Amino acid sequence: MAEWHFYAAGPSKTNEKKLWTTGTAGEKQLVLDQIQLALDWQAQTGIPTWVGAWMPGNYNDGDDYTLSEQMTFAAFLCDSLDAAGIPFAVNSDTNFYNRQSGRWVTEMEPLRDLIFSSSAN
Repeated sequence: MAEWHFYAAGPSKTNEKKLWTTGTAGEKQLVLDQIQLALDWQAQTGIPTWVGAWMPGNYNDGDDYTLSEQMTFAAFLCDSLDAAGIPFAVNSDTNFYNRQSGRWVTEMEPLRDLIFSSSAN
């Protein structure tokens, strides 16, 4: 199995290669192009693929996406990966789970639940 990483450090409001502001048609196409690249490679090689890391926010680069913005991006990415039949893992679990306290991060629960409800992960 081959592992793909795209949006591993999250989307960006300024980087044209991983641009995501409001989910415009062009921004959605950037995501779909990455998925298509993985599907094409999988078809050519016969090796199954999965996305081993993506973030719904840019946690390492400003963390300037609201929870609502993250949920919009995550819903589109999860739905698109589901439709392509590609399983995935989300990067940066510490934004969702506090290892020291052993508790989920309460304000991130809606986003966590959205991602966990996806059938491909």
